[in-house]
Amino acid sequence: TIPRPILIPLILFFSITGVYLVSFNTFDIHMMVVITVIALLLKLLEFPMAPMLLGYILGGLMEINLSRALVISDGSFAFLWERPLTLGIMIAAILMLCLPPILERLNKRKAVRGPEAAINEGEG
Repeated sequence: TIPRPILIPLILFFSITGVYLVSFNTFDIHMMVVITVIALLLKLLEFPMAPMLLGYILGGLMEINLSRALVISDGSFAFLWERPLTLGIMIAAILMLCLPPILERLNKRKAVRGPEAAINEGEG
């Protein structure tokens, strides 16, 4: 219910104050401005923010756990396909990455051939 002309400067003020009070360093404020500009550019280019935020938050945790798993397996990536659970997760991830482009190509082919081809295929 707070109007935007009041809300945005308040958010900006509290963000800058919070960043500065963490370390009393102006470099952190400059870094916040740079990250904000990059986020705005990505928003203008219509990049989805939720996956990027998830990647930023979970990326470090995933990296730490991957290095831990590699130490346990003596540097071998074989643990990714030796166990049924990890194999299933890897197959699901690969399918989720590869399926959308494949479906898009199939839809384009159907659109190029036209509705007559789809009707003839159904009769055959």
